[in-house]
Amino acid sequence: MLEWFAIDLIKQAGEYIRQKIDESYRIERKTGKGDLVTEIDRAVEQLIVDRIRETYPEHHIIGEEGISTGPDDLSGTVWFVDPIDGTLNFIHQKRMFAISVAVMIDGVVEYGFVYDVMADELFVARRGVGTTLNGRKLPAIQEHHVRDAFLSMNATWVTPNQQIAPEVLAPIVRDSVGTRAHGAASLELAWLAAGRVDGYITMRNMPWDYAAGKLLVEEVGGRVVSIYGEPVRYDGKTSVLAGSETFVKDVVKHYVIAKGATPEVKPDLQIGINGSYDRVRDLLVLANPNEAMVREQYEAGETYEATLGGERVGAYMLVRRSETLLELVNIAVKPERQNQTIGQRLLQDAIRRAEQSGAKQMLVCTGNSSIVQLRFYQQAGFRFDSVERDYFPSHGYPPIEEDGLLALRDRICLTRDL
Repeated sequence: MLEWFAIDLIKQAGEYIRQKIDESYRIERKTGKGDLVTEIDRAVEQLIVDRIRETYPEHHIIGEEGISTGPDDLSGTVWFVDPIDGTLNFIHQKRMFAISVAVMIDGVVEYGFVYDVMADELFVARRGVGTTLNGRKLPAIQEHHVRDAFLSMNATWVTPNQQIAPEVLAPIVRDSVGTRAHGAASLELAWLAAGRVDGYITMRNMPWDYAAGKLLVEEVGGRVVSIYGEPVRYDGKTSVLAGSETFVKDVVKHYVIAKGATPEVKPDLQIGINGSYDRVRDLLVLANPNEAMVREQYEAGETYEATLGGERVGAYMLVRRSETLLELVNIAVKPERQNQTIGQRLLQDAIRRAEQSGAKQMLVCTGNSSIVQLRFYQQAGFRFDSVERDYFPSHGYPPIEEDGLLALRDRICLTRDL
């Protein structure tokens, strides 16, 4: 009864989408430029929620667009609903999006449905029974190592981001047969179950994104875990790694663990105002060995510190040079914790705080031999402003080299408009 009710409901919702897709509709931004919602998303979720409530009033519903208030826990029967998974594709391409519905009973997902609306492909999984595509049972998943796998993964995760260091996942792109970004998690997992891709990786999914697709994959013998090899949860955001048993073990062992990206260092980075010079002294002096200057800057500006799992791992200072100009001073990262992700997060935080302060421009200065630092700031929109010749020798710095290149002599300053 429940399975056929869900199929009928999803097909009805799909028909509604096909009727509305070429009409004009309102688009809103939720949390970012790529995180959009349309009035059709909300109308479809409302349609689904209303029918579930009418037929199963005792059931709970967790939906992406918030039409229904989620339960306090996952006991009883819970529906996970994503009315249009892949809204960006829906808006721009009018294809490659899906309706995703999963039904959890007493903490276990028992049914999964993913409907590719424009292709009219309905993937259905029932725990212990298998996965079907338009009524045809899908065969067992094929075993693949990374080296012979065709992957579905967004390029975001191999560029500077807030979830994982790019150097962890970039080698997978290099070593695999090929990588594509499809933009709809439920559909990508469905395609994995159907053998159209061999692996799926993302660092950021919500339960309505993966609950149905996870069961599709598991029912053909695949495995779905977090990027660290842990079981995925249904009470919040998580990373997702999916594929055959061979593929998942290969990724976790030879790429994630090999790069030191363990669950203990997942990026729960917290950045806040520092209240004591002694707490950050060692970090700041690492970035600038002239402690007298560091102390002067500390007293003149505002210092922020970053903690990761309770450990202090980074700091930076903002010093106001004029009503419209803020100088970013000494982004410092603890040596044993140094990676591009922490530095990037500190820089993003500094830019955000500078914008909120009402400043119109940011200034950052670094040594002439710090090629890596120059590129780091240029990637964030900073541009060359000026050079101060012999700055470091004249300010009492010892004759040192940075990055194993030129002796540290000149100070190069860059600016960024806010």
